[in-house]
Amino acid sequence: MPEPLFDSRMRARNRTFAFLALLAISATPYATGFLALALFPDLERSPLGAATAGVALVLSAFLPWMTQGRLALLGNRRLRGLLHHRLGAEGRGEFVGFSPGPDLLSWEGETDSDVGFLDWEGNTLVYRGDRHSWTLGRGAIDEIVISGALPTGETPVRVPGMPLRVVVYWHGPREPGRALTLASREGDTIAATNRVSLDLARRLQTWWEQDHPEPEEVPLLGLPPTDLRGTVRLDRPAPGSCLSALALAVIAGSLLYEIAGRLTRTEQYARGLLWAGLIVTTVIIVTGHVMAYLQVAQGRRAE
Repeated sequence: MPEPLFDSRMRARNRTFAFLALLAISATPYATGFLALALFPDLERSPLGAATAGVALVLSAFLPWMTQGRLALLGNRRLRGLLHHRLGAEGRGEFVGFSPGPDLLSWEGETDSDVGFLDWEGNTLVYRGDRHSWTLGRGAIDEIVISGALPTGETPVRVPGMPLRVVVYWHGPREPGRALTLASREGDTIAATNRVSLDLARRLQTWWEQDHPEPEEVPLLGLPPTDLRGTVRLDRPAPGSCLSALALAVIAGSLLYEIAGRLTRTEQYARGLLWAGLIVTTVIIVTGHVMAYLQVAQGRRAE
């Protein structure tokens, strides 16, 4: 079997690139503010200087919020192309992320255990992926629901901060109460994949509710895997998270007092505000990256 494409190295590389890109994006407004103060020293003690610092603070929060949905899927288009090339004619259908179980888990920093192409042939779901391939008959499916949204009629309302995912509850011989999770990766942003995931859930529900003629040949690839070893729940901080967050908060407080405080005491208010914003923003982003790293380390220890 060929080496997986969506392996630990790719996940770590994507995670690091996203972290550095987020740092650069959030720091750009502050760098622009410092440049403006250097070019126009009279701004320092004028209302326009305070306004410049205020705009930098707003942009440093707005720009990461606007781009994090794209950064979360960094490298997704290339991964799709590589896997499609490997699978050849079998790489047809919807490009999705697959995970065993109904919960949102961390798989080495990703919310998907595997990526692959999902199709339905007659009364059978067929998944061909990077690590796993499986088939699941329509009669083995107990329920199909949307996770990350409130069921409010035909148009579910998304829960803020939660990705939309399709949870398929199924059973097998001597295997009652099983579940798997699917999430569309047909897009470059979280917003785009959420829309496609919602459409995927509706199409799967329509397919599941109706009987279909069987094709001449249905592949037999085995049942979906159910192994959850090496996973961490995203809503549970890893050991060391509180201590790391406290240490970073102490560092941030010290830097604020030494740099921003000193500038404020010398009446360099605009420059002090810019430094304060840069320090707080950087520490918030670094804290998030450290939390993700600790979860990855915890998952590896659990394998």
